[in-house]
Amino acid sequence: MTESSTVTIGLVQTAVSADKHRNLAETLELVRSAIARGARIVCLQELFRTRYFPQTEDADPDAYAETIPGESTDAFAALAREHGVVIVVPLYERTAVGEYFNTAVVIDADGRLLPAYRKVHIPYDPLFYEKTYFSPGGEYRIYDTRHGRIAVLICYDQWFPEAARAVALQGADIIFYPTAIGWIAGEENPPEGDWREAWETVQRGHAIANSVHVAAVNRVGREGDLAFWGSSFVCDCFGTILARGSDTCAEVIVADLDLSRNAAVRDGWGFFRNRRPETYGLLTAAAALQTPRELGYRMPAEWERHDAIWLSWPHDSESFPEIEAVERSYVSLIAAVHRDEVINLLVLDEEMRGRTRDLLRAAGVLPERIRFHVTDYADVWFRDYGPTFVVNRSSGRRALVNWTFNAWGGKYEELMRDDAIPLTINRDLHLPVFTPGIVMEGGSIDVNGLGSLLTTEQCLLNPNRNPHLSRGEIEDYLRDYLGATHVIWLKDGVAGDDTDGHIDDIARFVNPTTVLCAVEEDENDENYAPLMENYGILKASADQDGNPLTVVPLPMPGRVGGDRRLPASYTNFYIGNTVVLVPVFGHENDERALRIIGEAFPGRRVIGIDCTAMVHGLGTIHCISQQQPSLTSWPPG
Repeated sequence: MTESSTVTIGLVQTAVSADKHRNLAETLELVRSAIARGARIVCLQELFRTRYFPQTEDADPDAYAETIPGESTDAFAALAREHGVVIVVPLYERTAVGEYFNTAVVIDADGRLLPAYRKVHIPYDPLFYEKTYFSPGGEYRIYDTRHGRIAVLICYDQWFPEAARAVALQGADIIFYPTAIGWIAGEENPPEGDWREAWETVQRGHAIANSVHVAAVNRVGREGDLAFWGSSFVCDCFGTILARGSDTCAEVIVADLDLSRNAAVRDGWGFFRNRRPETYGLLTAAAALQTPRELGYRMPAEWERHDAIWLSWPHDSESFPEIEAVERSYVSLIAAVHRDEVINLLVLDEEMRGRTRDLLRAAGVLPERIRFHVTDYADVWFRDYGPTFVVNRSSGRRALVNWTFNAWGGKYEELMRDDAIPLTINRDLHLPVFTPGIVMEGGSIDVNGLGSLLTTEQCLLNPNRNPHLSRGEIEDYLRDYLGATHVIWLKDGVAGDDTDGHIDDIARFVNPTTVLCAVEEDENDENYAPLMENYGILKASADQDGNPLTVVPLPMPGRVGGDRRLPASYTNFYIGNTVVLVPVFGHENDERALRIIGEAFPGRRVIGIDCTAMVHGLGTIHCISQQQPSLTSWPPG
């Protein structure tokens, strides 16, 4: 490393085309421009050579990935060697064994490729489906280059103060953050505030807290549904902005840094000297120790006592062409259950609250049993986007599991904002939150409360959910977050189901060792073969203790719907404290299904709810509801 305390750095901010060769050539020219202006260290933006492809989950990785060494690193290594400069080259790496990483290659001033940094923190959010494409890195690196001691952290890493502190403690004088971040089309004013301001603020905070210079480089331009805001910047070791780029134009940002100020600020403020690392054990212990199962939490069976039911009032006529009929079904459902469990009901605004209150009052629903929550939501499928409640009854605690909701594999972009609902309702609940960071919908799982869980391969192993996870890794999550030690995998779901085979349309536990299983009796029906296969799997299955399951066949309501078949199934029932609410469809099998379900729940009233209009939204009673379990033991009284 040079002995000089000053260095000039350059950031290359570009708009990226679909032509990788053009992007490489143009970026090389911009780097030459930065060198001509005196830059000794030049950093490119994240994935500099490709458009931001993780907006969807169906891109071909090999169309974007390259090897190290490869075409990009060869070109920049030659340039670094020619001019004696350090160049940071972020790209999509494909290894010799077929692994893929979001990587930054630091090329020293003699053209040597230093060990690559691989992005550690990987998001999975609407339009940022990075876990589909990137394996996470496992370590932070410091680069003692000819022109400075630097660290590189990539994009989402910038939101984690631990990463900045880790590299600062290892001696980094400059942290480079190559980035690809922008506004989502139609959501330029998100409810939490200004994303761009937060992006800059958090990185300036890292500079201040660690007494290091920070350089963040972002792309510009519109790509798909993302408008990248550029605004690349450099700040000094006390967060003062030294240079900032345009929010719309490709350009080179150059800044002169006085690295001698780092030690002066750090010594003056004592941010390292006065650390208390002996008190920070929770920062690393939490990930290793605090899974719900290790803290004594489990997901109760649905027949265990509830304190409340959660619902969202219907409002979307596209989901429900006969929305007034759907509202009548909601009123019937709430009237049937409200005396035995509190109704937590999401409504969009005060007008909806007033109208809904009047409808429920006219049906004899007690107003004091309804808790309205005024908030934004896209649709009514609370089972799938809401939290999963878990309990530790020995300690008298309840918590929620906040899964990622991606609208059933990215099928409905407009519904993805409902992923925010668990944290929204927790503003009122104030419960501990466990966030696994994987996609899961409540309708895809069913438990007996003692360790057994039903699910389907069609859903949980679908590449549109968690393609980076194996079957065994998914089972680990189900064990750690729900207490499910024994997973029974069925195959495919019912025809017309856009959720990719949710279990609550196929099979349901009704006691610890008994399952009601949907069976189609018409051999010419498309549901016949897959449901018979599932029935056979269940007949050969046992519970978590090795006890054979009792499997009771439950008829299907035949074909419901016109040209488009709808996923009508009697297994989509809700088990309340004193009632079981069953969807019915005006079919001759309705009464037979009610009788079979009634025999499975001798202590509860079984009530049919007309769902012929509701099922046009591709779900019924269980899909729209979520139970909030009680802290008292079962059975309910």
